[in-house]
Amino acid sequence: MALASAVLTAACSDTTGSRGTPQFSRQITFPDFKNTLLGLPVNGAARVKVELSPHGLIAREVKVQDPLDVTSHERVESRVTDVMLSTGGEQGILTLEPGFQVSFTQNTKFAAGEVALTLQQFVDQVNAALASNPRVFLPVEAERSPASPLVLGPGDPFPAAQLDLEDEVRGPELHININSANLVEPGVGDCTVATLGASPLGCLRLLGVTIGVDHTTEFEAVLLGVVETRFEGVVDCNTLSVTSAHEGSFSLVGQTTMIEIVAATKLELESGDDEQLADLAAVQAACAASPPQMVHVDGEGIPGMTAGTIEATEAEFEVEEQEVAPEAVEAKG
Repeated sequence: MALASAVLTAACSDTTGSRGTPQFSRQITFPDFKNTLLGLPVNGAARVKVELSPHGLIAREVKVQDPLDVTSHERVESRVTDVMLSTGGEQGILTLEPGFQVSFTQNTKFAAGEVALTLQQFVDQVNAALASNPRVFLPVEAERSPASPLVLGPGDPFPAAQLDLEDEVRGPELHININSANLVEPGVGDCTVATLGASPLGCLRLLGVTIGVDHTTEFEAVLLGVVETRFEGVVDCNTLSVTSAHEGSFSLVGQTTMIEIVAATKLELESGDDEQLADLAAVQAACAASPPQMVHVDGEGIPGMTAGTIEATEAEFEVEEQEVAPEAVEAKG
């Protein structure tokens, strides 16, 4: 028997912010991102996460994070390609892929895994790796407190309070504060096809490097105070609209709320049941069958862009088992 269709609300998430509160993100456009930076108050900042492809100068993802995060530690993850030490040996500069500058002093804390290092020991390990054949670019994570200044200048090096040599890093990846001063228009400075190898929509100048954003860059922004919505029920085939196998919308039987499946929606196939449907094309085929099959959906989402809609973050479709009338048996005697 089919479960009654329902849209349930619950404040829960598998993503949490720096203060342990539930967080959800929405995809935004580059103009939205620019407007966020241009709309900051004087001396304001936005905390962003910037992910780059290895060896590339085009951002893979740019995410605007919780405004409260601007006071948490900033972080840079990448691999060391060069190190320069001052004549006196009391300070130096690291160059990280793809050119980020990180400064350090005798007050910086150094470590390799769980082992604390001196400044000289740290530099010696980096130099030994760079001198090996083939050269080894050691993974490193740099941190600093953004209290002073809140936002570094576009060409400023990252003043590391701590430098940790790691087994591996996800980088190049930045978690830093920025503002409109970090924006670079296309065609200005290094924000060009010749430098970036791709036609940029615009650029960000970060830690001395011009990072491009193009049509492949994903932009996201954390949604504050958003409550997750859970939905479960039978797909109303009369409302099903399919744009592609992974994009479309529908409502549940007995409900008016439209549930939107978007490119970012995770379609679950964990149970491996034969009744599971892989995508909206399969749902559409089930609805078009003769007789139409009953499709059950279970998922989670966040409020959509328009009233009365839910943007699904995950969904699982499966064909409902329908009761079959018993066949008549002819008695023979």
